[in-house]
Amino acid sequence: MRQRTKIRTLLLRELLVPLLAILGIIIVGFLGYMVIEGLSPLQALYLLVVTLTTIGYGDIVPVTEPGKIFTICIIISGFTVGLYAVGKISTFFVEGELSKILKQRKMNKVLDSMNDHYIVCGYGKTGKSVLDDLLQRGLEVVLIENNAERSEKLKEIYGKKFIHLDADATTDEALLQAGVKRAKILISVLSTDAENLFVTLSAKDLNKNIKVITRVAETNSTEKFRKAGADFMVSPIEIATERIISIATSSTDFFSFVEFAGGKEEMKDYKFGLVEIHDGSDLIDRTYREANIPHRTNLVVIGCYTSTSELQVNPKAENFIQLGDKLLVFGTEEQIDKLRKIAKHNKSN
Repeated sequence: MRQRTKIRTLLLRELLVPLLAILGIIIVGFLGYMVIEGLSPLQALYLLVVTLTTIGYGDIVPVTEPGKIFTICIIISGFTVGLYAVGKISTFFVEGELSKILKQRKMNKVLDSMNDHYIVCGYGKTGKSVLDDLLQRGLEVVLIENNAERSEKLKEIYGKKFIHLDADATTDEALLQAGVKRAKILISVLSTDAENLFVTLSAKDLNKNIKVITRVAETNSTEKFRKAGADFMVSPIEIATERIISIATSSTDFFSFVEFAGGKEEMKDYKFGLVEIHDGSDLIDRTYREANIPHRTNLVVIGCYTSTSELQVNPKAENFIQLGDKLLVFGTEEQIDKLRKIAKHNKSN
């Protein structure tokens, strides 16, 4: 309804002047020929139409000197106003705001139909990598980025592969337009912690169930993000520090393995996955040896997040699997999906 009202307002604002100018020429010409040439209303209208359309004269022509001068003025002004009106109307419909509003309406229809999609806030180096990966996986993505230069690059690189909102991600209006109430995950990688914190607060306020992943530049800001409701916080500084220490204190490390796996063509279909153990799974209260996950799924169990501890790398065979544990595994998407089914249902393979 709001957009319909906006269209009507634009029509009045943009087209009123050229239409009034054309109407003015018609009225002046019509009355002028009646007064100057002494023609009847029908004859005056006929002569006006013949003059404005420049198709030539036939049975009725201006005969008086004032009439001929008036006709010259009508032809010049009519031609000028006509060009102005055609240009104004063409620009309005083809390149103007109406075109933008119609595109916006079309985009909003697509947005309204999206559910469990991903929202990415910010298109810097990190945002580009995130966007590329999500699109490669065939996921529905809405990107919020209001940098004009980046917006043009987005059109050149991606075309229509995703929805791009040219808006400020820190505003509730932008998040609502992106469908934050129906989205699955929001990833905020804006340039400052303040912006990312504001997005986190707004997103959680609008949708308490949405998972928020945010970048944290300053390590002392982590607690603020946690209080704001961020589900996952990624600190480039901490990641880099952990990697440096890991490389410095061991000959081989987890990060080296990740780089090795990512660089091998034969391992391109393999990925890391996090699988949560749900109520009803036959994995609960079993040891890793009894669960025999590698045999049942062909997955490699890298580690486990429990409700009471950080990541435990390479859990021991005699450790028990509990409800709510999140297993970090390595394998194909099909193998990870198989474990997800086992983690949700009481089925033995």
